[in-house]
Amino acid sequence: MRRPIVIPGRQTQGMAIIIVLTVMFGLVLSVFYQGSAAVLGPLETKYKVVVDAGHGGYDPGAITKQGVYEKEINLEMAKRVKELLEPAGIEVILTREEDIDYVPEGVRGRQSKKQADLNHRISLAAEAEADTLISLHLNATPSGRNTGAETFYYFDSEEGKRLAETIQQELIKVPGMNRRIAKPGDFYLIKNAPMPAVIVELGYISNPKEFARLRQSWYQDQLAQAVAKGVANYFGLP
Repeated sequence: MRRPIVIPGRQTQGMAIIIVLTVMFGLVLSVFYQGSAAVLGPLETKYKVVVDAGHGGYDPGAITKQGVYEKEINLEMAKRVKELLEPAGIEVILTREEDIDYVPEGVRGRQSKKQADLNHRISLAAEAEADTLISLHLNATPSGRNTGAETFYYFDSEEGKRLAETIQQELIKVPGMNRRIAKPGDFYLIKNAPMPAVIVELGYISNPKEFARLRQSWYQDQLAQAVAKGVANYFGLP
């Protein structure tokens, strides 16, 4: 006896199409996910950067009329920059993660204490064999009229200059930022560091309007993103 031949109806055909499309969608999604994971996942660490939160401990840096210390904002900015750089495959070492300095006991005199503190930070970067040293600060002037971020490099360092320029090029993209250029400087830290080093002055804490922005999380994020993007550009990372 012949078995009856079942001719699929519209409902059966519809179910078959849905099953086929579901399988195809699953395959496409799988390929897309694998590709995305390769782009969005943590990259292999290729570079090492030391981020220095300027001042700390006995040294408050600049102080506002409201009693806010520069060292406090510097530390917050260093942590934000670290968070942004690490997913790009950059190992980040902070010179400090709390309010401390590195002046040995018994050292006296403002200049001697400052030099001892900076020597420790330079040594930390050298021992870590860091590719770059980024020191974050805030600027101040007696008049309180100056505004804007600026990046300094040691005049005799071509790589330091290139690093400063890539960071400054991103900083001037921050909305409302003036268009300063990277500048040479003869500061102790960038002069004595054995790797490309820069000092990034993220703004003027002495200017009331800029100081108000510098305390805001959204503005700190913009500055940190600019610094991190500049460092990534220096290394040729996306």
